[in-house]
Amino acid sequence: MKTAQAVCNYALLQFLPYPVTGEFVNVGVLVACQDPCLLNFAGEVEMPQRVKAMFPRQEEQAYAAAMQAFVQEMKRVQGMASGPKACLLAFNETVRRRESLFRFGEVRTILSDDPSHLAAELLTRFARPEAAKRREPAILAA
Repeated sequence: MKTAQAVCNYALLQFLPYPVTGEFVNVGVLVACQDPCLLNFAGEVEMPQRVKAMFPRQEEQAYAAAMQAFVQEMKRVQGMASGPKACLLAFNETVRRRESLFRFGEVRTILSDDPSHLAAELLTRFARPEAAKRREPAILAA
């Protein structure tokens, strides 16, 4: 018997040190589901090789400090997601466009058999493509 799939929204976290060029590297993902109610973040705390290759003048310590601060903010936001409506509101507020070293890309929708592990799976797929398995996700247009 096939288990029910959960409908989840997610947005990729982009490292964008020079906004004028529009160049970025995916370094994290935020996932929100209403049923089951969850808001999960997964990110690259240490500067990935892809970032080093694309932005060689970026200091690793500055990246790590900025990401640590971002992770703390995500923990604060997760604490606010006490129910389905609060979860969706927190997700939408978190992923809105801001002028920052980190920003979220477009919101996407996906079906998942295991929403609690989806953030880690999507991080591997989109931020670590060299390590990702070649299984394509079931992505729905947002």
